[in-house]
Amino acid sequence: RTRFLRRKHSRSVVHAAPMLLKNLVRTGTLLAGARAFAPLAVQRRAFTKMSAAPIGVMVTVEIEESRVPAFLEALKVDAAGSREEEGCLRFDLLKDSEQANTWHFYEIYKDNDAMAVHKTLPHYKAWADFKAGGGVVSQKVAKFTADDFTA
Repeated sequence: RTRFLRRKHSRSVVHAAPMLLKNLVRTGTLLAGARAFAPLAVQRRAFTKMSAAPIGVMVTVEIEESRVPAFLEALKVDAAGSREEEGCLRFDLLKDSEQANTWHFYEIYKDNDAMAVHKTLPHYKAWADFKAGGGVVSQKVAKFTADDFTA
């Protein structure tokens, strides 16, 4: 009887996991982009529709401690809007676990055109306005092309 109960419980957890994940994404509790959880077939289709290799950007910023709340508000707007862009395949904000007040933006775009469009949209202005208002101690940008290993 104990073995049956354990098995029954473990099945319900496995079946509940997708619903829990959807709820985390829907409520915004999960900072990772929702597209990252698409089925592999959907991810493959996204790559096959692209004519060029995806473009990635890793931005590392250190923010003045007093400006962290304003920074997080600006990035909340920028990240939410970016994730809705057709040309944005991924946009994550990651807090550095070893350096205080340091964050990393991880962004992937379909191509250079999609990245250029991103910088013209209203939600990007939240980040641009924050930067113009001060508070960024340092910023480092690394650009790269992504390989498609799904083919």
